[in-house]
Amino acid sequence: MEELVARLKEKVGISEAAARHAVEIVIEFLSNEAPPGAMDEIAAAIPGLAELRARLPAQAAIPADTRHFGGMARLIQVADRMMAAGLTMPQVQDATREVVAFAREKAGAEAVDRIVAAIPGLRQVA
Repeated sequence: MEELVARLKEKVGISEAAARHAVEIVIEFLSNEAPPGAMDEIAAAIPGLAELRARLPAQAAIPADTRHFGGMARLIQVADRMMAAGLTMPQVQDATREVVAFAREKAGAEAVDRIVAAIPGLRQVA
């Protein structure tokens, strides 16, 4: 996780505290919204991710057929939380893209793309 935090600090231009918070928010969202077990492969490929996920609150994913606005409402909540932590909207988008790109590099595009495809609206951000 330290490598990802450092990457966000450098590429997004945010503080270490903001980078850590952004990672937590994105990972919490992905863990709660991804199909059951889909994040396990990614957690196995990124040191510290399993421990982070264990600390984060778990919420039941909203069934796809009952999501409003094609899932965008959940993404807006993620953006709101990140902006409350001091990120601008461009930084929110960049941080989300970097977390997803980092996961692709570590776990492979196939595993990450399955998750991105399963979460409505995420393709437009990641």
